[in-house]
Amino acid sequence: MARDYYDILGVSKTATADEIKKAHRKLVRKFHPDVNKNNPAATEKFKEAQTAYDVLSDPVKRQNYDQFGHAGVDGAAGGAPGRGGDPFEAFRKSQGGRRRASAGPAWQPGPGMGVDDFDIGGGGSGNFGDMFEQLFGAKGRPGARQQPAMRGADIEHPVTLTFEQAARGTMLPLQIESEGKVETIEIKIPPGVNDGSRIRIRGRGQKSQGEPGDLYIKATVTPHRYFTRHGLDIYLELPISMYESLLGTKVQVPTLDGTVTMTIPPGTGGGAKLRIKGQGIERGAEKGDQFVEIRVVVPKGLEPEDKALIEKLAAKYPVNARADLNW
Repeated sequence: MARDYYDILGVSKTATADEIKKAHRKLVRKFHPDVNKNNPAATEKFKEAQTAYDVLSDPVKRQNYDQFGHAGVDGAAGGAPGRGGDPFEAFRKSQGGRRRASAGPAWQPGPGMGVDDFDIGGGGSGNFGDMFEQLFGAKGRPGARQQPAMRGADIEHPVTLTFEQAARGTMLPLQIESEGKVETIEIKIPPGVNDGSRIRIRGRGQKSQGEPGDLYIKATVTPHRYFTRHGLDIYLELPISMYESLLGTKVQVPTLDGTVTMTIPPGTGGGAKLRIKGQGIERGAEKGDQFVEIRVVVPKGLEPEDKALIEKLAAKYPVNARADLNW
């Protein structure tokens, strides 16, 4: 018995086109023959995934499959109505092979069709209405097949965001073409967008007689002059002098939400990381921190008497900087 295509891809029957595409890509990477050489089982799974995706990624094939099962997309097995096969095959399968003779007047079947093939019930026409509704749609009738409305195509639109806009979110005016006209819409960029992120706006893609497609915003984030991002945390390099490092100081430090005063404790060395809590990237209920990395700047061009003073300090306060290294 053929496996259900939704089960093969590991998605629900209400999965979106994007969810089906992602599931297919995941299976292709996992079972691709180039990755699984000399593994017939993986090759078979790869073929199954390809077949399932071929059907579920096509709106017409998917509708036929949802309505008729494998018979709706398998031309050799009869197929959906209008595809050259027995149009009642799917209905017979949906009835679970039940055979009950009509209690009504005698009926002479056509070639290849028997009266016991249908669950007609009490001989009236009521069950025939249900049968044709399954085969041809709610408004169907014998010989007239309802064509499913095609979904509009998805559209991708690139946008460039500043570091601050990506981190904190923003409202962005966007010009899109709709039915030959240029329309300006306001789109919401959520906080925490990464460089290369895609943001879906439902129903703003290409229009059609069926469901409209979606609009995908692809974000490019401009690098900041001094902030860098790692996950939800923001990093800033802060230069301080050797004297500030030795004696400690207070420094004005920029954040995405304004300037704050940071205390540098005495003896803070280069490479130390000081945290400003809650000043990182916000995404939903999560919010990162800002880390300030210390870089110590030493004086240059010392004269002999200055070097002598430093040598006295070094002798008075010796420091073994590599004591913890196991070299």
